[in-house]
Amino acid sequence: MDKLKNLTVVRKAGFVSLSRLINLLGLLLITIILARYLSKPEFASYDQFWLIYNTFFPVLSFAFTSSVYFFGTKENAGKYITAIFLFLSLAGFVLTFSIFLLRSEIAKLFNNPQFDKDFLKFAPFLLFSLPSLMLDAIMVLKNEFKKLFIVTNFTVLAYVGVVALAIILGQKIPFIFAGFSLVSLLRFIYTWHLVKKFFNEKLNTTLQYLKEILLYTAPLIVGHISALISRQVDKYIIANNFPSELYATYTIGAKELPIIPLITSSFASVIFPEISKLYSTGRKSEIVSLIKDVVKSTSLIIIPIFSFLIFFSQEFILILFSKKYLESTAIFRIYLFFLPVRLLVYSSILSALGKQKIYMLISFLDLVLNLTLGAILVKAIGLLGPAIAVVISTYIEAFAMLFFISKALGKVSLLKILPVKLMISIFAFSLSTSFLCYLLGSSVENAIFRFILMGGLFSLIHLLVVVKFYK
Repeated sequence: MDKLKNLTVVRKAGFVSLSRLINLLGLLLITIILARYLSKPEFASYDQFWLIYNTFFPVLSFAFTSSVYFFGTKENAGKYITAIFLFLSLAGFVLTFSIFLLRSEIAKLFNNPQFDKDFLKFAPFLLFSLPSLMLDAIMVLKNEFKKLFIVTNFTVLAYVGVVALAIILGQKIPFIFAGFSLVSLLRFIYTWHLVKKFFNEKLNTTLQYLKEILLYTAPLIVGHISALISRQVDKYIIANNFPSELYATYTIGAKELPIIPLITSSFASVIFPEISKLYSTGRKSEIVSLIKDVVKSTSLIIIPIFSFLIFFSQEFILILFSKKYLESTAIFRIYLFFLPVRLLVYSSILSALGKQKIYMLISFLDLVLNLTLGAILVKAIGLLGPAIAVVISTYIEAFAMLFFISKALGKVSLLKILPVKLMISIFAFSLSTSFLCYLLGSSVENAIFRFILMGGLFSLIHLLVVVKFYK
């Protein structure tokens, strides 16, 4: 019975991951198109709007979608869910209005006067997006996986359609965000429709539940705010120290491959409840085995991707963003060093072990370290400095979390938590194979064909040898 239950959880996580993958690929496609269509200053302005979005929204999404899952199973679920929707609607208004009042100062911070003028088209997108953050969680809670898939596809196609229409009509950023805002409004209306359909609560009966909701979400928000700001600090430093063209060069390279967090978060969603259950019954050795199994699985995917892209970074940038951004290659290579540390979602494990306060403290210290190192290195070595700083601080953060995870599990050695020998052997094989592909590919003149051909060869070797050997 337990095996059947676990299989169901894995299937649900897989369906949600597929929907997230479609969304990520859609946004990546839009970025690729606009990097070619817009000038560097225009693209920098577009990306700075997303910088603001990505500073606030992921942390709120994590906290309040978690609260939907948590309170959605309670006796008065409808009242909790309706209260969450009302709070997010109010928070969306407050956030949008605050940025509206500060838009001139933000424009100065970004060295981008156009931000002030374009924000009015971006504002409705912010306003309606925040309460819509709970849309996916509601559909998952109600087992509406087909609807989740359909809505995700509609949203992505609508965004791509807006960009395509802007290009056809010769429009720029104001038109694009006006279209995005319309899509956001439709998602807001559909979210409210589902809240009424599934829960059907009167608004005046839900406010008393808000305090309990906020007490639950507060620790999650604090920890993730520190983590999210820390991940964006380098971009703020670059925006404040360099003109918009160099910011565009930096931000194209300073991107983590979106597929990696999707993979690791999918594993985290599956093992989180299992770790919590095992820890409550004192079965710490089984937790160690579970974590080790997860790292084995993620290593077989993430380490080879890291190894291959280290050698083929320039071709990757060229294919996705054109020759205009080849200068971003060095920054992209630095950012690739995030991949080895993404084998686990450490924050989820700490939370499952009941160590949220430790996670919050480490996240805050990481933010301070990242900001300090970034400010120092940008003066010392220029454009590459903040990228190096954010990678260094992330490794320190990861090892600190691993230390406390091992401590919570009875001071078990990190060598028992992590399959170190396996990881080293995968690294050695993947790097050797990547180097061989690099040597073979040097005879292929066309960069795009070289990347595709060598990527296919590398993948074939990886599938036939590595996966089979370490099965």
